[in-house]
Amino acid sequence: MVMAQAQQTCSPLVIVLATAKEYKAALSPLGAPAAPEPGGNVIWRRGGREHLVCVTGVGPVAAAASLGLALGRLGPSVSGVVNLGLAGSFDFAAAPLGALVAATAEAFPEYGLRAKAGVDTQGLGFPQLTLAGVPVYDHLPLAPEADAAAMGLALPESCVLETAVTVAGVSGEPDRAAILSRKYKAATESMEGFAVAMAASMAGVPFLELRAVSNKVGSRPPEDWDLSGALAALGRAADRLLS
Repeated sequence: MVMAQAQQTCSPLVIVLATAKEYKAALSPLGAPAAPEPGGNVIWRRGGREHLVCVTGVGPVAAAASLGLALGRLGPSVSGVVNLGLAGSFDFAAAPLGALVAATAEAFPEYGLRAKAGVDTQGLGFPQLTLAGVPVYDHLPLAPEADAAAMGLALPESCVLETAVTVAGVSGEPDRAAILSRKYKAATESMEGFAVAMAASMAGVPFLELRAVSNKVGSRPPEDWDLSGALAALGRAADRLLS
């Protein structure tokens, strides 16, 4: 068991970020090379371990395509996938500005049959994929603590474990935010998490999504935003996670 874990932690780790800004906040202080263009990736060796770092571009389609290419390039040698970035919070009491949130599940409210009453996620009759015989429609369970350990990583002690929602277009008003929060009992919203988690699940490799809260979902006033503070928190989290 110890030997298997040692082999796993020596295998390449894929790190996924949506933007160069998140890359520079999380990895540049740790000595990572210059950030690639959106859709690109770069090899980074740190502490005797090789990382393939992807800057995917924003949104679920770009994220899935970029990670799919990376996983195809590395093949079965991958030790796992880590998704780092920022997220909005549905509830500052549960996940305040600057908080670190590790996703225990990902939800994708865009999938299904859309009608006036909302989206029926099973209305088409086809799941997005099947994992271990279980159809996946709009909800994908995750195991952040176990998967982090499988990759030889340790979660930052301060992180919150909660459900996350992934959208193709961020919630720009409170009513939309309330609908998603109520339906999925989620703490955060981002634009890549579900797509990256699905790709990792299909590849059969461990997955961890860790995000710092930058804003309140559905709110535009500046008092509900702290981008610089969230980027700083992301940098501290990456340092702890990858040390």
